[in-house]
Amino acid sequence: MLAGTSAALFLAAAATQLASAPTPVLQASLAAELSPSTWAMLIPTAWFAAPAPRLQRGDTLDILAVRGGDRAGVLPVAYAVSVLSADDRGLVIQVDESDASAIAAARGGGMLLVALLRSIR
Repeated sequence: MLAGTSAALFLAAAATQLASAPTPVLQASLAAELSPSTWAMLIPTAWFAAPAPRLQRGDTLDILAVRGGDRAGVLPVAYAVSVLSADDRGLVIQVDESDASAIAAARGGGMLLVALLRSIR
């Protein structure tokens, strides 16, 4: 009888633990949040000629590439890219194929980037 009571208490305790365990909340992956035919691209902070403005998810940016020195110049490389996240390490943006290629080519050519925040008005 003592063994039966112990087993019943053990099962009750186990059932209580399982019932009170929080159910995990599944978050959508970043890939699931992207628009069709777009990619997420991380631009490290070191790639910027100047700090990006204070950014929030959903902000829209235009990105310019600048070259200093004797042959200084500015080249627009991406228009209306969406901010997915921003922190001290870098900026994650949603880009299409041409924007991703233009940003990579500008950086590969030794240019630094400038992020221009678009107004919502």
